Amino acid sequence: MLHQSALITPGNPAGNGIVENIKTRFGDVTISTDKALSFPRGLLGMPDKSRFVIANFPNAKMQQFMLLQSLDDHGLSFITLPLNTDNNIVAAEDIRNACRDLQIPDTNLATLLIVSVHRGFDQVRLSVNARAPLIIDVERRTGVQYVFPQDNYKVQHML
Repeated sequence: MLHQSALITPGNPAGNGIVENIKTRFGDVTISTDKALSFPRGLLGMPDKSRFVIANFPNAKMQQFMLLQSLDDHGLSFITLPLNTDNNIVAAEDIRNACRDLQIPDTNLATLLIVSVHRGFDQVRLSVNARAPLIIDVERRTGVQYVFPQDNYKVQHML
């Protein structure tokens, strides 16, 4: 599996794309459009949102997460958790099968899980959507929110 850093819009973007500073609900990020990812079918429930970038999370306390920022709607961003093939949330074989279905070579793969924040009276808990990971071909810079056909994974897998 390819390291997710190939996806990230660096803090000081260099390249041929347009550099933008975006104020997200999580903080300010600097992105470069030459690092854009295309999700041709959009994300679940948002078929018209197809262009995104990945940025380091702007809050230092949450550096294990990445920000999935929409280029179609700057008000739309998601906390995501990079997922290695060897993890305790989604079986490596299921990730490999998804890659075969999507015709993505293992060497081009990056996998992200969308994070949800659950606020209680005295605590904040996080969950990930393990049922529908973002499967990304880093070389082609395309992605799909892949829904596993089996129901062994939860939409709200608590972290």
